[in-house]
Amino acid sequence: MKLWLVLRSYGVGNLRNFLRNHVKMAKLFEELLRHDNRFEVVAPRNFALVCFRFLPWSNGGDNYDDVECANVLNQKLLESINGSGQVYMSPTVVDKVYIIRCAIGATLTEERHVIGAWKVVQEYADALLSKY
Repeated sequence: MKLWLVLRSYGVGNLRNFLRNHVKMAKLFEELLRHDNRFEVVAPRNFALVCFRFLPWSNGGDNYDDVECANVLNQKLLESINGSGQVYMSPTVVDKVYIIRCAIGATLTEERHVIGAWKVVQEYADALLSKY
């Protein structure tokens, strides 16, 4: 019933364009992450979902202590991002690694919002690093 309502409201062509646009914006967010060597894209982007973590050191956080430290750092980063009230991202843990997920999918989301979300991530990452 919900799918029928969406198809009836948007039409198949408009819905297709809507979804393609969100995937394009997720690719943009992924590219922004990849250009900042403090961040790691943890998994291949899937549709409009980008999974990443903040790793400001160069060794990649391979041993247990580094993973735990990175997990705490990423949890604090996500709390500050969400606490800003400007954007909302969600967490997940895979193989004991804390990951931040950015899903592009709100009806009115535009490219400027994605760039703004990236600026929020950078701002709070910088603030977090200045504390340590």
